[in-house]
Amino acid sequence: MPDTLQGALILSVIDFFLSFVIISGIGVVLALFPLLNRWHRTVPSAAVRDKAGGAGAAAPAPEPGDDDIAAIAAAVLVAMDGAPHRILQIDPSQRSAGWVNEGRVAHHASHAPKNA
Repeated sequence: MPDTLQGALILSVIDFFLSFVIISGIGVVLALFPLLNRWHRTVPSAAVRDKAGGAGAAAPAPEPGDDDIAAIAAAVLVAMDGAPHRILQIDPSQRSAGWVNEGRVAHHASHAPKNA
């Protein structure tokens, strides 16, 4: 490549087109990721197949036993300062939107500037 203006222009044109080739290659690799992910989900690994017994279905979660219920009851007893309580039902908590919104308002109000 000559060390002249013409050589610099030729090198710039080559770099320009090579940048498109490299960017296109990166695009192809990025386009393959979802396909690989989809393929990986349809072909479970041998460890997963052996663990599930070849059926491919996950085992259901075990029910809480008597020891678990006793531990929760003891934790409630300690949390309530020793006052006797009886657990009637154990369910996942249902948070209402009202509590969440009230917490947000309190948080935003704590940052409000004070008028003197």
